[in-house]
Amino acid sequence: MTDFDRYKSLKEKFNFVYEGICLNRVLALPIWFVANGGYNFSWKRIALAFLAIDVKKMKFNPQRNTILSTYGRYVRKDHLELYNTVLKRLDEEASYNNSLTFGWKLSVHPIVICQVLKFVFINLRDTSLSLWSKWKLIIECIHYCNIIEELKYMDFTGVQKYLCQCSVLDLENLLTQFFKLRNIPTYSLQEGVYFIFKKNPPLDSIQYENFETDNLLCWGQFSVDEYISYGISPKRLSLAGYPKKVELHTMKKDNSYKKCMVLIARDSFQATNMKLLEMLSKVSFNCCFELKLHPSCDLSYYSEYARTCHMHVIPKDATIDECLNNIEYDFSIAINTTAYYEALMRGLPCLRFYDGTFDLMSGYKDVFETLEGFLECLGGIRSLAEDEYQKEIDNVLKYAIGVEIDNYQKILCK
Repeated sequence: MTDFDRYKSLKEKFNFVYEGICLNRVLALPIWFVANGGYNFSWKRIALAFLAIDVKKMKFNPQRNTILSTYGRYVRKDHLELYNTVLKRLDEEASYNNSLTFGWKLSVHPIVICQVLKFVFINLRDTSLSLWSKWKLIIECIHYCNIIEELKYMDFTGVQKYLCQCSVLDLENLLTQFFKLRNIPTYSLQEGVYFIFKKNPPLDSIQYENFETDNLLCWGQFSVDEYISYGISPKRLSLAGYPKKVELHTMKKDNSYKKCMVLIARDSFQATNMKLLEMLSKVSFNCCFELKLHPSCDLSYYSEYARTCHMHVIPKDATIDECLNNIEYDFSIAINTTAYYEALMRGLPCLRFYDGTFDLMSGYKDVFETLEGFLECLGGIRSLAEDEYQKEIDNVLKYAIGVEIDNYQKILCK
């Protein structure tokens, strides 16, 4: 049974509904980790059963705003940049709420606690979950029920639309369900280029399996096509365009291909990451490789490896925006990351390493599997005329991520 199958099985059993809200959808992420034995749950989190996120700190002024918007409780500078960028385009029609600033409040509901305990110990008694794993789900479930209790007594008069950064996860999934029950149209931004996984669906697959919003604002037509292929109605998908304001650059002239940024994939792809790094350590021509780690990667692990093969690790707090440029770097290499497109937008030729363990995104003819393939790929790009290469890259960027498309105000403020 795959990780995805274990997740689906547990999620179907954990079909607890409170006040019309499906908690197994709110808890999709914890369910994935509990089902697959990777949920790091500290003893401090037990307090969540007696706390709620202080949602009463949400700001909305009906005299100025028509859209209530939120940014979820995850620490990602790049995602917060996306949220901020979109809101600036909406002429203050959307209220700004970074839920990380909301804090906590005491919220104890004995009836809720009894209902959740009864449900879990009856409905999950035939599973292989340990008692501690069941308690993890119980605590998380009670916590989000506490939040529902807080929301019940709030006044949302004047809210015409609800917009969130990511309706798939946690608090924003709960809020999306909450407003849908009140017939308020819901919208969600897209955080990356999502596609349908056919090989060993990873954690990212919940982006479409746990699809919640009425309207997803997709970057490019590629994502629209992918979601439709999964069975999601095209009526729930809008082509919005790439939200970041990026000055597009072409590849620099007389590129020496001497300095390369390697875009390392998330921690779950460590084996693939290491295959690439071991391959690059055997490159015979003079080239400096600098590693840009995914936020989930172990900095000390990759730093130690980099020291052994004369590579360098870019500081972890540097965002993609801050370090991807074709002045400091000549080209880049990516592993299963949408930062591939970010590199292309900044005039950095980007090759993609593929070892068959994941599904490839839409892109250019720049995929390699071996050292020989890497040299051949790089040589192919170097042999092309600059305008010929750039024309193909422009087509890739428009289809894959909606570069030069901007429909956010048209969709949200109509």
